[in-house]
Amino acid sequence: MSKLDEDKGIVYGNRVLIGNWYESAKLEEYKLNKFLEQMKKGDLMLARYRKMSENLNKPTVLTQSSSSIGFGAKIAFLAPHVPATDPPTENKKGLLLGGHISSNEINYSQELEDGCNIVGLSDLQPTEKNTFILTSADYCNREGEPLKFNQEFLLALASSVEKKKVNTDIIINHCATNANLGINIGCWAMGFYGKVCAPLMKTCLDVYGKELPNNIWQIYIPLTG
Repeated sequence: MSKLDEDKGIVYGNRVLIGNWYESAKLEEYKLNKFLEQMKKGDLMLARYRKMSENLNKPTVLTQSSSSIGFGAKIAFLAPHVPATDPPTENKKGLLLGGHISSNEINYSQELEDGCNIVGLSDLQPTEKNTFILTSADYCNREGEPLKFNQEFLLALASSVEKKKVNTDIIINHCATNANLGINIGCWAMGFYGKVCAPLMKTCLDVYGKELPNNIWQIYIPLTG
């Protein structure tokens, strides 16, 4: 059997997860290299990279405890027994779980947001990119309560908890139908206090799969001073 025939046997399909993952990883690597090339030329890319680095690498202080840990604690997750380099290097082990901003995402955001992609990071210094807040899965206020064995919990990025959750763009999703709340800008009617616009339960996306202005809301609290 020739080498060419052997290669024909290595086929990645939709059901082969490692194939899809590898393809996505290589595409992201290509986009990252392209971004770095653009950054070397100067322009706005460099400013975005510097802002992202400033936000993600800001030092943090983890909650200190020698016994139990409680809700509201600042924590990091370490995988201590895995290689910290590629290829593996002797006596260099340990990766921290952390948030990741892709080469596409940096164009419109230089901060980590809850729901972002997570990766294993070889830098073991506690920073914004690898620090999480332990929160309750039942959405009750359990601040300070110790985490019990087999108790469910959620992880929130420390940076997202500390900054205001108001006057920022959000998407409101109806769980039962998986449709986003929106505004039907083409449907106006006269009301007691002038014209009113009808709401809409529909996910409105552009050609790139991004929500249209119809679906974007803010928790509106006018800021004074």
